[in-house]
Amino acid sequence: MVSDFLVQHPSGPFFQLDEQEWMKAIRKYPELLIDDGIRYVKYSATVFAHLGVDSYFDNSIILLQFERLFKLIEFKQEYQTQSVEILVDNATTHTAKSYSISDFGINIGTNCPVSSIEYLNDNNEIETLDCYF
Repeated sequence: MVSDFLVQHPSGPFFQLDEQEWMKAIRKYPELLIDDGIRYVKYSATVFAHLGVDSYFDNSIILLQFERLFKLIEFKQEYQTQSVEILVDNATTHTAKSYSISDFGINIGTNCPVSSIEYLNDNNEIETLDCYF
């Protein structure tokens, strides 16, 4: 089982640093080298688990994964001039929708299965992300 970050960028489809970017990241965040018991794909925030051996991904693992992503993303050279938007699907397998990250292209000539996405912000207020610009 894998929990990863898909990217809609030519460097994709998955988020991962190269070795030089990783070296810069660990200079600023040496805690990235600490073994926290989570199995990360090299130079990334992608987590994998062996069914029947490891626990399923719970909230604490997902939060650690996002903390790692936010530390790493600033070092991805190809993203330096990009605006980053993160779309999260944390539904369990039996309730997951069959959407692809490619369905949410925010660019000329792309389509989206919905016109907007509503979510609650940190102040518990409804925010709307327009899928069309």
